[in-house]
Amino acid sequence: MNSIFLRIYGGMLAALVLVALLGVGTLHLVNEVRGDQYREGLARGTFRLMADNLLPMNEVERKRALVVWSRLLGIPLELQALSDVPLESSERNRLQRGHVLVQQTGPHSAKVYGLLDGKQPLLLTGEIQQISEQLARATNYLLIDELIRYPVEEQPQRLAELKAAKQFGFNLQLVRLEDATIDLDQRRRIDEGDTVMALGKGGDSIYVFSGIVDTPWVLEIGPLYQMNPYPPQLLVLIGALGLSLIGLIVYLLVRSLEQRLRALEGAATHIASGRLDARVPTRGADSVGRLASSFNAMAEHLQTSLSTQRELVRAVSHELRTPVARLRFGLEMIADAPSENARRKYMDGMDSDIQDLDKL
Repeated sequence: MNSIFLRIYGGMLAALVLVALLGVGTLHLVNEVRGDQYREGLARGTFRLMADNLLPMNEVERKRALVVWSRLLGIPLELQALSDVPLESSERNRLQRGHVLVQQTGPHSAKVYGLLDGKQPLLLTGEIQQISEQLARATNYLLIDELIRYPVEEQPQRLAELKAAKQFGFNLQLVRLEDATIDLDQRRRIDEGDTVMALGKGGDSIYVFSGIVDTPWVLEIGPLYQMNPYPPQLLVLIGALGLSLIGLIVYLLVRSLEQRLRALEGAATHIASGRLDARVPTRGADSVGRLASSFNAMAEHLQTSLSTQRELVRAVSHELRTPVARLRFGLEMIADAPSENARRKYMDGMDSDIQDLDKL
């Protein structure tokens, strides 16, 4: 590649390809982290609430509660000693810091761990097949079971306390049935004790509504969004647009530089062919501008040196021509000298001319 533009652009293309490969790997890691955070946000509040309810119970009460919850929620629940569960040290540390651990076992299924931090740490484990739907149902059941223990007027305040303490990954609120954003058929079903799921605006989210018996309240959970990973096509599109933009900017920057270098090359060719008056336009104070100034100074010095050399040759030629002419004249006079004295006189003059040549 003889073009500066192609060299620079090729280097940037190679750098962009490398960055793209690193970006794909980073995108995969980011999606994994976002997926873990999404699943933990859905499960955190529900499993903390179950763990807190189980903590003050004795062993028999815990077993009974787990059986009832498993049957009602459709989630197989199990309580094990923390030391009996094969977990990595980083996962144990997260559980001990109050996090809920979610291990994905399929596209929509996961295994969830919540810690009961008592005298002997226990681990609440749940197998969830439909993480959003089953967790919403479990959250509904547990929250309503907790709220009915308080007077009606205190229930909104208690729900706000639970939301802050358990750090649910979605919104929770109590609304009156007539204020809920549902249709008449769904209100009828809630009034009959059913749980209703409704699509949010745009159809990209879900709300879950459950009525609380003998109260005017409806527990609203949501919006629940599906976790959408960043698509790899987005990275390809960004890379293509970035490459095009970089190419345009590099071309605009290098184009004038390449034109100036071509002018410098043309001037050097002219000087090499004998046209010593060739000069390069000097524009700017960058490296090419300084190179053009130096080239012009070199050409000027070369032209001056050659002119001086020509003048010196002409001067030396003139100075040599005079004694040579006298020598030639002396030789002619010696041939025609009438006497030995005259011949000697001409030879002494020629010797003087030779001394002048030696001096020159």
